[in-house]
Amino acid sequence: MSKQVTSEMSPESLPDQRALKAWKSLWPRRGEPARIEILKSDSKRAVCRLAGVGLRGAAVIAKRCRKATGFIERTIYEQVLPHLPVTAPHYYGFIEEDDTFCWLFLEDVGRQRFSPVLEEHRVLAARWLGLTHTAAARLATTARLPDRGPDHYLEHLRSTRRTILRSLTNPALSTDDKAVLKAVVVQCDTLESGWKQLEKCCAGIPATLVHGDFRRKNLYLQSTDQAGPGLFPIDWETAGCGVPAADLAPSRPRYSGHHVDLTTYLSVVRECWPSLDMLALHELVRAGSIFRRLAAIDWACRGLSFEWTEGPVGLLRGYHAELADIMQTTSWAR
Repeated sequence: MSKQVTSEMSPESLPDQRALKAWKSLWPRRGEPARIEILKSDSKRAVCRLAGVGLRGAAVIAKRCRKATGFIERTIYEQVLPHLPVTAPHYYGFIEEDDTFCWLFLEDVGRQRFSPVLEEHRVLAARWLGLTHTAAARLATTARLPDRGPDHYLEHLRSTRRTILRSLTNPALSTDDKAVLKAVVVQCDTLESGWKQLEKCCAGIPATLVHGDFRRKNLYLQSTDQAGPGLFPIDWETAGCGVPAADLAPSRPRYSGHHVDLTTYLSVVRECWPSLDMLALHELVRAGSIFRRLAAIDWACRGLSFEWTEGPVGLLRGYHAELADIMQTTSWAR
C-alpha cells in the first residue's frame, strides 16, 4: 500500500526514511518530496517513488539494492546507455548506504507497460534492441560488464542440478514432486551433453550489452520529443555482456509468443551484422529461450530447502513443461 508524506507525518517518521536521507545526501538543494510511495520493500530491496523532486517537478524512483547488482546498474546508467541511440530513464545518481546496500535514483517512467500482444509494441522493442545491441557491441565499457554468454547459463544449469540433488532428501517433497525434480535433472543432463550445439547457435554474433530480463514487467512506454512513444527498460540487475539471445527470447513462450518483431530486428542489425539471416536469428532465439528457462529454473530451485516446497515445485513443473516444448523443436535436444 502506498504511504504518503502529509503535514501530519514527517519524512523522518516513515519506514522509507533511508530513501529520503539518501536522496537529500545526493541532492541537498532539491527539497523534500510532496509524498513518498513505497512500491516494494523487503529485507533485500526497496523501491520508492519520490513525488516532485525530479526535473520539471517529475517523480523520482529510489531503488535500494545490494551493491553487487547496484554497481552493474550504475555502470550501465552512467557509462553505457548515455552513449547509445536509444531512449532510457534519466539517471539522477548513485549513493552507498553501507557496506552492503546502495541507492539508485532514476526517472519515474510512468505506468504504461509494454504489451507483447500489440504489434506496434513488438516493433518498438525490436528497434530498441537492434540499436542497443549493435551500438553497445562497439563500446569498450560493455566488455567490462559481467559475462552473460553461454558459460553463464551453463553455470545456471549446473547450479540447478546441484541444488535439486541436494534437495531430494527434503521430507516435505512428495513422490510426485521428486519425479518433477528428477525430470528437470534429466533435461539438464541432455542439454549439457549438447551444449556445443547451443554455443554454435551463438557463434558469429558479437558480444554486446544484454538486459537479461527483457520482459513486460521491466518495459515501459512513454511519450518522447520524437514522434510516437519511446521504450524505457528498467531493472538492469541481471545485465551484462554476451550474445543477445536471451533478450530476443520470450519470457513465457507458451503464453506470450514473440515479444520482439524479428523482421524489424533483422532489418536494424543487418548493416552491422551482415552474416545474420532469419534462419540464424531463429536459432539464436531458440538458444535464448533455453537460457531463460535455465535461469528461471535455477532461481526457483532456491526455495527447495524449505519446509514449504509447493511454490518452488509448482514453478519448476511449469518451467519443465516449457523447456520440454523448446527441446522438442531442437533436434539435438530431443
